[in-house]
Amino acid sequence: MSMVLRYLARCGAYSITMLLAAVWTVGGLESLTRPLYDLGKPLIGDAIILIARTIALPSEAIVLFALMLVGLKFMVGAFLLAALFSAAYEKIHFGSSDDAMLDVALLTSAIATVASALPGLLHGGELLLLVIGELMLCVIASALAIYGRGFLVKAELPQPVRIEPAVISAR
Repeated sequence: MSMVLRYLARCGAYSITMLLAAVWTVGGLESLTRPLYDLGKPLIGDAIILIARTIALPSEAIVLFALMLVGLKFMVGAFLLAALFSAAYEKIHFGSSDDAMLDVALLTSAIATVASALPGLLHGGELLLLVIGELMLCVIASALAIYGRGFLVKAELPQPVRIEPAVISAR
């Protein structure tokens, strides 16, 4: 039963990773379809402009900065998809796979989510509520992957055996 639960946990972790990859990729596509990328969004555009001014970008480079942020969304989505494809490739060709790339992809997604939430602090926390779900998915997928590997499951220990005292022979 334990092996079935571990297998289902790993499948759940990879399914959540696929969902996160779709969220990041669709978010990038949605931002790419806007004429000013994310600069046209009411609170997000203000935060991007504030960050660009803080790092002393010239005004003509702000649109390129917004385009770079859209590219970062695509890169996070692509990295999550690469983790899925790499695990499938290892499973098919080698018979087993570790979850190292999945762990790094989930950590990258969580860091990118936190970084995208930081501008929300400037606006009283409204934008922070939008990213809580993504962070929860990262944590749940990571916990399922850890459980699926068996690091949190105790190995079945053998029954204790009483050791007979050794007879000491006199010389």
